[in-house]
Amino acid sequence: MATALAEIESAFDEAAAINAFKMRIEQMLRHGVGHPAIRARFAARAALLSGRSLDASTFAVDAWWRDERKAFQIASIFGRSTRLSLEVLRELRLILRLLRFKRMEAQYALILAALSEAPAAIAAE
Repeated sequence: MATALAEIESAFDEAAAINAFKMRIEQMLRHGVGHPAIRARFAARAALLSGRSLDASTFAVDAWWRDERKAFQIASIFGRSTRLSLEVLRELRLILRLLRFKRMEAQYALILAALSEAPAAIAAE
């Protein structure tokens, strides 16, 4: 009985973590591109994705995420791991997949342009 309860508890813990992640992404999407936290989190990656289609960007971010995950695993072995870039790529990966699923190529281009020009607008002021 204790083993079954432990398995049920671990399944709900994992589901809760996934649900919390999705809710965090939903909140980011509600904030929009103009929010300073969104700019700080995604502007550098958006600059790297400029000129790419939504499909190409999705594949590029998937590759970046796999590479970063491998680097995180190696760094974890030596006790020098930081999870921030892995989390940013994980979030960006889900956002791009959502945009791709909803066929929002035009909105993607607008979002990318807004993120790319945000630092220039701040510097001009």
